[in-house]
Amino acid sequence: MERKLYRPLWPGFALLFTLCLVYPVWAQEENFDVSQIEEITVTATKTSVSEELSPVTAYSVDREDLDCQPSHYMNNFGEFIRDLPGVSVGQYYPWGPPWVQLRGTGHFLQRTAYLIDGIPVHAFLSPTINPNDIEQVDVVLGPSSALYGPSAAGGAVNIITRNGQAHEGISAQVGYGGNNTFKPSLSIGDRKDNFTYRFSYSGEISDGYKMKPVDGMVKLYNLGKTNYVSGASVEDNDYSYQWVGGKMEWNNHEDTTVTLALNYMDRYLYGGQENAITNDHGDSVVSSLRVAHKFTDQVKLTATTGYQYQSIPSQSNGGASLVNGVVVVDDTITETEDWDRKRIPFELQGDFILLPNNVLTGGVYFAREEETLYDYDSAGTRTYRYELITDQTAVYLQDQMFFMDDRLSLLGGIRYDKWEYKDIYDSGSSDSTPDDVDKDKITYRGGIKFRVNDILALHSSAGTAFWPGNPKWLFQNKNTGATWREANTDLEPEETWMVDLGADITIPNWNTLIKITAYHGVIENIMAYTYEPNAPFSTTLIKTRNIGEAEINGIELYIKQPITEHLAFTGSLTLNNSEITKDETNPDNVGNELRNSPDYFGSLGLRYLNPKLFNWELLFRFSDDRYYTDNNEDLPYFHMESFETFDVKVWRDWALSEKVTLHTQVSVVNLLDEEYATEIVYVNPGRYVECMMGIRYAF
Repeated sequence: MERKLYRPLWPGFALLFTLCLVYPVWAQEENFDVSQIEEITVTATKTSVSEELSPVTAYSVDREDLDCQPSHYMNNFGEFIRDLPGVSVGQYYPWGPPWVQLRGTGHFLQRTAYLIDGIPVHAFLSPTINPNDIEQVDVVLGPSSALYGPSAAGGAVNIITRNGQAHEGISAQVGYGGNNTFKPSLSIGDRKDNFTYRFSYSGEISDGYKMKPVDGMVKLYNLGKTNYVSGASVEDNDYSYQWVGGKMEWNNHEDTTVTLALNYMDRYLYGGQENAITNDHGDSVVSSLRVAHKFTDQVKLTATTGYQYQSIPSQSNGGASLVNGVVVVDDTITETEDWDRKRIPFELQGDFILLPNNVLTGGVYFAREEETLYDYDSAGTRTYRYELITDQTAVYLQDQMFFMDDRLSLLGGIRYDKWEYKDIYDSGSSDSTPDDVDKDKITYRGGIKFRVNDILALHSSAGTAFWPGNPKWLFQNKNTGATWREANTDLEPEETWMVDLGADITIPNWNTLIKITAYHGVIENIMAYTYEPNAPFSTTLIKTRNIGEAEINGIELYIKQPITEHLAFTGSLTLNNSEITKDETNPDNVGNELRNSPDYFGSLGLRYLNPKLFNWELLFRFSDDRYYTDNNEDLPYFHMESFETFDVKVWRDWALSEKVTLHTQVSVVNLLDEEYATEIVYVNPGRYVECMMGIRYAF
């Protein structure tokens, strides 16, 4: 594969640019009704009820908050939500998604559910949405499998995409930051009577930095982790992203709403060595079609489907090795890989108001996912073939009851999931066509909330969750490529239960909001894996096992306090203890910290908003150390040190005319230039400074 950092999307960009030029003339011919009221579906309950009535702990970061946050080098939704209680984020941007760990459950893939516009997606598809196209990010804390199925042990993250707003108009902006990072963007959006739309293009092209520094990989080599030298970054890992997004919504002013959304991403990531390409312009697509119809005031049905696709083509070389204390790279092309995943979900949900104080929600869900992975040697001969179909079927039922003029609300839910791995083919395994694997599970969720008075509200919830396991861990004995695997057919599904108790305190005279929530949970049959040097092949061998049980205890604190008319303070703190309590195969792990579960983390923020003068936000973020392995190895990149960072942003909008606005901003992330690892092996890029300028024409 030829190394090519930037693959233009000129056809789509040109079409969008043409719309931006033509639409203002067309739009001026009609008057618009801007008084339309939108229904809001609460992520924590999947129904259109007031968020204040939900007993489940949940937080939202809306567009106002997103616009105030600095422009991060780690340009994804993970940075937006890491200031919330219970949310800890690890990054290995730009290669993968943010690892969002909720309520000390640690890990990344199997204990957090990821959704886009309410539809479950694989974690690796979550970066398909550019931050410019995010309207809101909702975080639901506590086991949520009764709503969204597997992987929701710590909770769920729902990325809600932007739709057009009345008089939104055309916006164009460009940002330039450290590491020669260039961020252009263009959007157009509006609301016309009963039709809304928004289309956008965003890009990010960067020289990058050395994600796996040579000295760090050599240090690991000398400490026995010999396999990491092969991927050392002898050059900067330059990269490029391009996103195209669109969302349209129509309603008939009565009872029917149709929403169509499409998001596309192209990604390139250089491997830091000649002829090493981690992602050679792989494509990602997340689309959705939702039709909602209210038959009566008591009955509403919503049907949702979509198409999800991801392609990750890559190219490997001979890799780096240590020769007489010097890192030497073999740039001979040894292998190419095509890894594709496509998924089609379908969900039908009904909301029924049986009584004035009762909402019953029921639904069915089905998704089929097809995954293929092919390896080829330098001559183009296929050396490895992997194919898998995964079918997920679920039915769920939830009931919400409201009493005492909505001061008391009750919630109960149950869900049945069946997970089937079928039509498996793995040419690298001892059994290339293993038997189909079926797993099923029933999960529960319940809660209660009581508003004592205008100041105090008490709430409590409990739930269960499960994860059936990565199918590759169950049957794959792979012995090709840079990463090998050893199957474990005895793996048991991972199960989680958790209960919480909290209070929301509102002091009207001071406009103070304080939230306090304590939680306790247990994860059973923990699925864990190890990366081991695979001598004498200079490869990495992945092994998996159930390590037993972990106990989780914690307290989440949140405060929001206006200080003056323009100045406000926010703060969050999570105190957490996630400890392995059982491990029959390795008793020495008992008492260790669960991987990726810091004992404390949080943030303090000051925000000053004065459109007539200027705006600024200062953020102080901090986290305790964390381990990447369950045996708590105290090694570089396996033991992530604690860190504290300051971020700052200053911006102002300048009204050039009645319809034209100029936007200017300066952001500094990691102001003190702290060095720390964001995920295993991958380091933080250090201080990042970005300047941005944009212009908006309002219709």
